[in-house]
Amino acid sequence: MSVPGAVKLRSRLAQKLDAEIASAAAVPARAAVLQVQRAILWLRHGRVAEAREELNRLHGRALVHPRADLAAWLHLAEGLMAYYSAFGGGARERVRRAHVMAQAVQLPALRSRCDAWLALMAFVDRDIDGLVTHAQAVLAAPADNGAACRVASALGMAWDLAQRPSEASTWYGWGRRAANADGDDAALSALLYNQMQMRALRIRHAALAGEPGEAPAVLLGVDSIGHFDDAVGGSARTDLTPLLRAQLLTVQGDFAAAAPLLEAHLPEAIASGLARTGGSLLADLAWCWANTGDTTRARAMADQAAVEVLAEDSPHCDLDERAALHARLAQVYARLNETGLSTRHGDAAQVARADDAAQRRLWATRLGEAGLGTPPR
Repeated sequence: MSVPGAVKLRSRLAQKLDAEIASAAAVPARAAVLQVQRAILWLRHGRVAEAREELNRLHGRALVHPRADLAAWLHLAEGLMAYYSAFGGGARERVRRAHVMAQAVQLPALRSRCDAWLALMAFVDRDIDGLVTHAQAVLAAPADNGAACRVASALGMAWDLAQRPSEASTWYGWGRRAANADGDDAALSALLYNQMQMRALRIRHAALAGEPGEAPAVLLGVDSIGHFDDAVGGSARTDLTPLLRAQLLTVQGDFAAAAPLLEAHLPEAIASGLARTGGSLLADLAWCWANTGDTTRARAMADQAAVEVLAEDSPHCDLDERAALHARLAQVYARLNETGLSTRHGDAAQVARADDAAQRRLWATRLGEAGLGTPPR
């Protein structure tokens, strides 16, 4: 079995936490809280097994020596464990519980970090009300770099979703400065990935809508994220960057290169919580197969994706992904000479694009009215 204390990460934040834990050896209650924070850092760097072992140990300690502050930090840690393993799966409820406890026992730094994570989770759930509420709470609280870099990521992506790249860029930049100030390489990597992801999605959606857009030369930036993660000791979701690359390769028309990446990384991604966006990636895979001559599998996968899209009907679903899925299916069925099915999905894509445009306008309005257009100075 691995020894949690043996985990070494090449980041200033990791070194700082190790030093603080050593200094707090004579105050076990303080050391335990710092150890939870370190386990969260391990989790964010992809060291899930070590984080799980350490959190189990700390849960045991909390039962022997109950303390509300330790329990609150453990709830945050478990919420993030659920978030990284399933992008949901009870994550918001655990973080909300940590938030309530932090407020009750007057832990402002923990409360602010919970607000920041809840803002990020609200973005994932396309919950603009929750995003605004928690982002405003972070910005009204005393400055905290750990909270700032995460709320900046949420707001950057929110403005990107609203197709306002200028506002998005200012938030990403603010977040990078906060992450650098903390020496938090995992947060910096996440910011870089999120910004690149939103940029790549703009390219993909423009191509599917037949609109002029940026060339997929952004692929070089996707590669750089992986190189950075390797340098600092890993990231929480190593399957995501290859999927982003596969989407851009598909847009570029390099189907022979895109298909193996989708085949290799889609199973893990869908199993661990990306089912909502996985449907459009299944359609991408069908498109790759249709263009490489594997028409039988292409038809079967298109039919499956056509059923998957029926689940994209909740108020908080990814409207842009629903539009992408229908648009890609229209292309696949056209290539397979299924004119009726192609027309049906093409029409559905137009409806989804109209819904997406309405959502973008709503988000831009809500964010602007909430005073979230620019970061604090």
